[in-house]
Amino acid sequence: MKKKLLFTFILCITLLLTGCGAKETLESSTFKTIMEKKNFNVIDQTSSVISENNAVEISYYAETQDKRYAIEYYSFNGEIPAQAFYAKQQAILGSTGSQATTEVNVGNYSKYTMIHNGKFTAISRVSNTIVYVNANNDYANEIKTLLKDIGY
Repeated sequence: MKKKLLFTFILCITLLLTGCGAKETLESSTFKTIMEKKNFNVIDQTSSVISENNAVEISYYAETQDKRYAIEYYSFNGEIPAQAFYAKQQAILGSTGSQATTEVNVGNYSKYTMIHNGKFTAISRVSNTIVYVNANNDYANEIKTLLKDIGY
């Protein structure tokens, strides 16, 4: 009886954690609209990115009006290419010997942030989409809030 109760409890917790980990993918058009409303200049860089990675379906480069920092958005033709891109970028970032890092991997969501040589870098993946930012650490809190607002 205790084993059945324990099994049921573990199964419920597992299902709850898996369900809590699922995030909604931000569609490219929604990303563009949100960033424009926040007064970012948004540039479609798909054609130049596709020449480097043909798994990318659409890519935007969103820069603040005063050019303090930019956020890159990538939508891939599947979750596996997005995972591969994320893993490659995270490995590159991780090899720098940064001063402070954080990493989260839950369900369809992965996020890696680091501070190194006065720069704040974040790469965040939800399903088949990725956002990436590399900026002066002075803007880290502003960027973290923005990423949280868009679900990344």
